Formats: sequence, C-alpha cells, structure tokens
Amino acid sequence: MSRVLLVCPEPLGHRQPAGIGIRFLEIANVLRAAGHAVEILSPDQGLTPENIARGTSESDVAVVQGHVANDLFAHMKPLPVVVDLYDPFIVENLHYFNERGAEVFTHDHATLVSSLLKGDLFLCASEAQRLFYLGMMLAVGRMNPIAFDHDPHLDSLIRIAPFGVAPGRALPSRASTAPEILFGGIYDWYDPILAMEAVAIARVKIPMLKLTFNTHPNPELTPQGRTAEAIKHARRKEYDFVRFEPWVAYDDRASFFDRFTIALMTFPQSIETDLAMRTRIYDYLWAGLPIITSSAPGTDELLERYRCGSIIRHDDPAAFASEIVGVLTDRARYEQMVNGTRSFVIHHQWERTLRPLVDFCANPAIDQQKSKFAAGMHVPRQPPTILQRIKRRISR
Repeated sequence: MSRVLLVCPEPLGHRQPAGIGIRFLEIANVLRAAGHAVEILSPDQGLTPENIARGTSESDVAVVQGHVANDLFAHMKPLPVVVDLYDPFIVENLHYFNERGAEVFTHDHATLVSSLLKGDLFLCASEAQRLFYLGMMLAVGRMNPIAFDHDPHLDSLIRIAPFGVAPGRALPSRASTAPEILFGGIYDWYDPILAMEAVAIARVKIPMLKLTFNTHPNPELTPQGRTAEAIKHARRKEYDFVRFEPWVAYDDRASFFDRFTIALMTFPQSIETDLAMRTRIYDYLWAGLPIITSSAPGTDELLERYRCGSIIRHDDPAAFASEIVGVLTDRARYEQMVNGTRSFVIHHQWERTLRPLVDFCANPAIDQQKSKFAAGMHVPRQPPTILQRIKRRISR
C-alpha cells in the first residue's frame, strides 16, 4: 500500500467539479479501492505551501495536473510525481490570446516544460496525445537514448489513461413527444451558436424541442466569453427554447441527465480538436444519451466503435438539424444508440482506465535518469505559483 497525495487544480468543496475535478475524485476512489491511502489538496481544500511540504513528506507518491504543479514542485519534499496530462491545457488556452494576451501562453509553456522535466510518470488520454507529448519530451531531453534503451516503447515514461465512467445504471424511458437536448458547459473552443441554429431548424419538424446549456461553476478559473456570446445571441433571436442552467452537483447529475433525450456538441476544427478527448462524451454516454457532435478524432473513434453517436463533419446547422430529427424520429435507431452506450460503459470503468496509475502507485519510483539530458538545454525558471500570480495581479 502507498500513501498518495493528489494535488488537484480545481476547487472541490462545492461538489460541482468539472472534468478535471471529476477525474481527481474518481482517481481517489480507484486508489482507495486498490488499498492505497489518499489525501487530496485543492485550491479550496488545504492547497498551501505548508500542506504541500507536509503532505509530500508523509506520502510515497504525488499526482498532479495543470498549473498547480508549479506549487507542488516549489514546495514539495522529494518523492515520485505522476503528472496527469490528459487535459492539453496549453493547446486549449491558445483561444485566450485575444482576451488575455501573451501571458497565458508563456505561463502555460513554462508550466508544461517544468512538469515534463520534473515528473516521473506521465498520463495522457489518447495515442494522439501521447505522440504530441513525446515530441515535447524529446525537445526537453526526457525522450533520450537512456530512456529508449531501457524501454523502447517508453511505456515507463508515459501511459495512456483516459477518462472513465461509473458503473452502469438503470436508464429511464425517455419521452419522444417533447425531447430535450443537452449541450452542457460552454468553453471558448465550442460553438454554441451553431447548436442553437441547428435546433431552431429542427424545431420546424419537432416543435417541442428544447436545448440546455450549463453555466460554469468556476468562472474565475475559466474565461466565459463564449457563454456571454451565447446568452446574448439567444436573447437577440428570442430563442425561448434555449435554457441556461446552473452546473449540477456531481452526485446529482444522474437525475439531471435523465431529463434529456440526446446530447449535442458543436465546435470548430483546430489542433485543439485533434488532441482533445471530450470529457463530457464519457459522462453523456454513461447517462445513456446518444450524441450528435462535430468531428474530433479521439472521440469519433469511440462513437463509431460503439455505434452510440453521430458525427457531422462540417459546420452546417441544417446538417445537424437533419441528424437531430433523424435520430429522434427513428425509434429503432435511437434504441440502437442507447444500447451502444451500455457497451461503452462496460469497457470504460474507472478502475480499468486508471490501471497504469494504480500500477505505478503500487511501486512508485523516481526516474533517476530524468536530468541526464536536460543539461545544456534551455530550461525556464520556475513558473510562478498560483499564490504568486494572485499577489502580482493585486499589486498592479
């Protein structure tokens, strides 16, 4: 048994976590079920320099994701560190340049390079992500002749550990007379206006159709520019079929999902799309919701393999509308998609997707070779911690 310290970048106390928070809560559940002792630090639950120093001195291994890695590496006692890279934040945040300037990218870049230099095992969500991060590891010297000679496939350096789902549950009999569509939260790489226009067209044939978005529980951490645009568009067009509802507590999401008939996701194509593994795909399929979505390579493969969704490969609201109507008016096709979600759930249980992490925590070890090829390369200074960044903003 190991003592594992989880350092989560999202607040968890309000019990309304988004994707990263959900992942850390489930990591804790899986590790405890495997016999490990787990402590979680988060921005609203004890994430201080003192607790990092204490927690790392009392633990055998730490797991961290995102920018709080800067806090961990600044204050930790030496121990093996697993860096969770399932969320490619440096690519997602390219969207924020016009709103926040160059600081976001420079801080993201320094954070990622620092984490790649200092971590001992890395987790990612897909083969595409794995190759992306291996390229960065080559640049900073972590992918090197010693690592290759020890492990030609580099599985001891980086492993695929995608998102997972809870055990399957009984599904409701969903109404077909007044179907509701769930979009969910709006991030700046989504296209909520395309979704609204698609549903507006579909309502010509299914007049009772409604579309629901969720507002983010942590707006201070995630810019909400696209959400504001969506609210303004809905009001201007007088779309009374569009609703914006608060984020639902994690433990209450099952009953929330039961209100809906299908899920809809619309987003433009970019390198972010190529690398992303949409977290909500997993939650929606767990809920038994067939998904109609824009194309994203990682999730396309899942929807096609389990026949639980439909992929629209161009940004045409009429094409999305046609598919919405087609799925909702063909009961046999709809039920086939629902059955596909059940197969997906069976094969994507958390204890299965997180197996690489469980195995490492059973025998954690510091990579003694990680600095051998970093010498002479450009290594940025330690990126500022969250506390340092807040102090700097206040002093402006």
